Amino acid sequence: MMQHPVRAASLDITRGLIVAIMALDHVRIYFAEAQFDPVDLSQTTEGYFFTRLVTHICAPGFFFIAGLGAWMSLGNSAAKPALARFLALRGLWLVVLDLTVMGVAWSFGFTGWFWFGVLWGLGASMIVLAALVFAPRLLLLVAVIATILFQEQWLALIPFEQGSINALFFTGGVWETPFVGSKIVLYPLMPWLALMALGYTVGPYLVDHGRPRAAPIFALGLLLLLGFAVARFIGYGGGLAADDPRPLLAFLNVEKYPPSLQFSLLTLGALLVFFGAVAAADRTPGSPAIFHPLRIFGSVPFFFYLLHIFLIHALALACASAFGWPREYLFWSGPWPNLVPPDGYGFGIPGIYAMWFATLALLYFACLWFAGVKARRKDWWLRYF
Repeated sequence: MMQHPVRAASLDITRGLIVAIMALDHVRIYFAEAQFDPVDLSQTTEGYFFTRLVTHICAPGFFFIAGLGAWMSLGNSAAKPALARFLALRGLWLVVLDLTVMGVAWSFGFTGWFWFGVLWGLGASMIVLAALVFAPRLLLLVAVIATILFQEQWLALIPFEQGSINALFFTGGVWETPFVGSKIVLYPLMPWLALMALGYTVGPYLVDHGRPRAAPIFALGLLLLLGFAVARFIGYGGGLAADDPRPLLAFLNVEKYPPSLQFSLLTLGALLVFFGAVAAADRTPGSPAIFHPLRIFGSVPFFFYLLHIFLIHALALACASAFGWPREYLFWSGPWPNLVPPDGYGFGIPGIYAMWFATLALLYFACLWFAGVKARRKDWWLRYF
């Protein structure tokens, strides 16, 4: 029988950090006045660049911790069928939600708009991981590390054809779907599955009896950051070359779509250093009050995700009405999202951060309520939220 993992405060706090920072990126999408990509060094400012850079930890964190959580749920080899069943059902549930409900949240339209976003990537990866849990773990670990280390090489073997189904599984980009037309694939399966499988396969080294082990987690984070620095200096692993007078920005400018080796090393390294530090602090009773909101968010991260896009989008529409911004910008149609605001729309960096704090404050009370519901009730369907 699959066991329920121990509720570790440090893991909840780390999840909470991920979703809180994720909300910052999505507030930026709906509220920014900037008409440029924040990682385009030819146009961006330090404020926009670092606002986008810090949010890079979110997606790798989601995938890695989902894999780690799967390992923590596995009590023994006899529990693998139960774990596989749960992963397959939860994965299917996430895929369906991303292609239906979340499409409405992103677009505020009912014309079938969707993209293959993070929930698709998580769900599809869980479905595949449901089969991979039956593979020998050490063999799987070697395969996963090789997949990540040599991603640039094996991706080069995949034919990149605009509109090809390869976009869905390998390269990302646009997939010309047979029935619903052109759709954007932000999270191709293989590169992101590797990060989830990595979390699963290193679980025994990072977790002891359901409790995160601070020292190995922190050490792994430092090792990954060192690996990033080395890979960056030698030019290995898909970094974005840039001739920019701001050397720090150029050094930290890494490729997310699809995630390069340098991207994965930098983001997972930074997240695991934080996770390890919090796990060390978690040895003493209680946790610092500053982490309490993060712990609440991290106890119900999926509920946070479902709610936050609707909330941010609605707040943007309310601000557009109040300040006379072009409201049609907030209604997406066709395959592409609206990411370049028209003249006279949005806030600068201070306004973006103000709206982020307001969003988190509203979400805190909603998440506090739902965390209470999950603590009081043991209905089976709550496991899927």
